[in-house]
Amino acid sequence: MAGNFRTGIKPRTTIKPRTALLRVRALLAGGLVLGVGATMTLAAWNDSEFSTGTFSASSFALQSSTDSGGTWQEHATSATAATMAFDAAGMSPGSVNYAAIWVRTTSGSLSGTLALQGGQLAQGGDAALFAAFDYRVVRYSSGSCDAGQFGAGSSYIVGSSSSKLALGTAGSSTAVAANAASPVQLCFEITMKTTADNSLQGTSSGAVWEIQGTSDS
Repeated sequence: MAGNFRTGIKPRTTIKPRTALLRVRALLAGGLVLGVGATMTLAAWNDSEFSTGTFSASSFALQSSTDSGGTWQEHATSATAATMAFDAAGMSPGSVNYAAIWVRTTSGSLSGTLALQGGQLAQGGDAALFAAFDYRVVRYSSGSCDAGQFGAGSSYIVGSSSSKLALGTAGSSTAVAANAASPVQLCFEITMKTTADNSLQGTSSGAVWEIQGTSDS
């Protein structure tokens, strides 16, 4: 009887080896199909366009003239500064002297702005005599560089119609045209102070001014 006793538990079903192998193969085949499909979606036609450009730099350069535009040259350093034609005769307390310098851009240059820097004592000059002078500067368009340019309505770069300043005073800015057009005409007025000391007789001095240019672009 014991051998015929039934527990009610069904015996485990065993998958045949051939069936299991087929299932594995089916799964692998599915994976391969997915892989091929993903690769194919990346394919596309390609084409390109290229462009090139050439660039060149602009230029900005100045030159000046001390003979009312008769001769133009570049004076790029203090060692090669243009010499303004002040009266060579000696000055005494209260005396006034005038000289002009014209500035323009060179041919092909951009337009820009000029800024007069404060005067510096020239090499070998007498510092006490340098300090004994005041000056004014105007921009003018016609006529001679003389007292007539320093009226109430003049375009002052340094000083005003009622004030003269020390040689070391910087001036205001003014525009300069492009391509050597319309030179900037500057008239300098130098005055020896009435309080200049008697000990300055026979001494000599000089001043160097830089006219600094900046291009508009």
